[in-house]
Amino acid sequence: MNDPAQPRSISVAGLLSVALAAGLAAGWTETGLALFSRLFRGRLWLFGPELVWVTPLAEAGIFLVFGALWIGPSRVVRRLGTSGVVAGLFGALATFAVLIGFDQIHWAASILLAVGIGTAFGRLAGRAGVSAVAVAAKAAGVGIALVAVAAGSQSAAARLAGMRSAPVTASARADHPNILLLVLDTVRAWNLGLYGYARGTTPHLDRRFAGGVVFDRVLAAAPWTLASHASMFTGRWPTALSANWDRPLDERQATLAEVLRTAGYSTGGFIGNYRFAGRSTGLARGFDQYVDYPLDLAEALRMSGMVRRILRYPALQEWLGKNRIIEARSAAAVNRDLLAWVDRHPGRPFFAFANYVDGHAPYLPPAPYDSLWTKAKGQDYDVSRRNVEEIKQVFQAAALLQDPLAEYVDGYDGSISYLDVQIDSLLGALDRRGRLANTIVILTADHGEQFGEHGLIQHGNSLYLPLLHVPLAIWGPGRIPPGLRIGNTSSLRNLAATVADLAGVDRSRLGGRSLAAFWRADSLDVPADTVVSAVDWYPTLSKSPASPLLDGSLRSILADSTHYIVRSDGVEELYDVGRDFLETRNLVGMPTYRPALLAARARLKQVLGENRGPRP
Repeated sequence: MNDPAQPRSISVAGLLSVALAAGLAAGWTETGLALFSRLFRGRLWLFGPELVWVTPLAEAGIFLVFGALWIGPSRVVRRLGTSGVVAGLFGALATFAVLIGFDQIHWAASILLAVGIGTAFGRLAGRAGVSAVAVAAKAAGVGIALVAVAAGSQSAAARLAGMRSAPVTASARADHPNILLLVLDTVRAWNLGLYGYARGTTPHLDRRFAGGVVFDRVLAAAPWTLASHASMFTGRWPTALSANWDRPLDERQATLAEVLRTAGYSTGGFIGNYRFAGRSTGLARGFDQYVDYPLDLAEALRMSGMVRRILRYPALQEWLGKNRIIEARSAAAVNRDLLAWVDRHPGRPFFAFANYVDGHAPYLPPAPYDSLWTKAKGQDYDVSRRNVEEIKQVFQAAALLQDPLAEYVDGYDGSISYLDVQIDSLLGALDRRGRLANTIVILTADHGEQFGEHGLIQHGNSLYLPLLHVPLAIWGPGRIPPGLRIGNTSSLRNLAATVADLAGVDRSRLGGRSLAAFWRADSLDVPADTVVSAVDWYPTLSKSPASPLLDGSLRSILADSTHYIVRSDGVEELYDVGRDFLETRNLVGMPTYRPALLAARARLKQVLGENRGPRP
């Protein structure tokens, strides 16, 4: 017989309703704060549409697990199942889930605040009794409905975006080649065997593309992902495009995928770096299918601020495997999606774009590639035949310690070796399907990486060659001449026109010129290319104090063997990369290079004047 003096336990359904409502509330709060933060920082375009509904769903799932675990104790100790205790517990947990996502708040402070707020919730619910549980149940129902509406709206928006793409006005003939564009995010030419790297990081790629055309001196138009991809896809200089740190690529310029889709190609994009190359960046325009944010359990849990904070603990990272908590999709996952898509489109020629982000920091390839190039294996750090101490002396990088720098390069090279195997696996799978014989494969990168050069690390913060010199190799038996190396200097912005040319479709809507001219009959008459690169300063970017970008936007032009870089405040640099490939000696002010300096200034000013886009 129940004692009327004792508080009554709520039902299991009521307990789970409270847990579900609290989880949804925490998820929606996190989503709102993320939206506000990115809006305040001017980077709302980085807000993936999945975040709106996946975060609440993830938190709801986590809270339901806690609720299920609480059922047992609440049945044993009746007070633990009362509305006041249950509301207080999950109110505290919801508060903690929101606060723990802020790095600025110590975890102990988060707990104290959560306990205080949870206690207040518990007292209110205790006075309300069963009615509080009923309110929670209704709130949970409304929350689930909102999640369903958000998910459905995203799916409808994706379909609408696909319908808005340029209509298919032609049917590509069966003899049109398939085009496979492989972009190695953050992989510089210097660390590939194709470009003379001492370590054997890419034996499969070396062997494959030795049977095609390799471009020795191709520079990216920008040193970071979105701006470089936007230039590659449109054939336009970054200064003529909207794509920037604070905005996506708009619809003013036609993209390569749109041109190929209009010509009758099936178009598919498969993205590893879904933060800076996902559909919210504008790069998805023209693709029939664009696979970016993974909708799986691991990704859903990563969207929980509480889970992300917990996963940062070193011991847990070591146990889970660090690569499992990186916000990116692995090369293996990209390949699976690409092959599944190819299998669904057996009739029409395809244009498949794969973005591989495995070479990006924090350079954590899976085993055995995580230790493939470690010093314990007897391998020394060797880039351009210089060791770490020499790099430090040449680039005045005294703040960069030898061991951490070498460790980064070891991980980077291991990541590249992993990509080498994965790409070879992809090409082998296409061959077994009978789809490789009529496929032109293009290998490139959006930008490179710095490991101590000029005292800098990573990318997006300079226009030096380690960030701009990227690989470009094209292979296609019967369509691409074998064993040819092109030494002419070219810009990666020509990629779109080159692909359209190789596909045999009209490229008049794209900028740039086709690099196929270099191996055709009139190749000796190809005029010198203009090679311009750019990166804009942005106020909320966190940059190294030594970064040239800290004091203004950067523009550069490479003409013949001189690389001219100018900052928006007028600071200039000039390097003779033919004699000084590592750009160690600034030649501005040297009388013998005065003509080259003046010529570079004038040409860059002309190009920028002709290509001024919607910049702030």
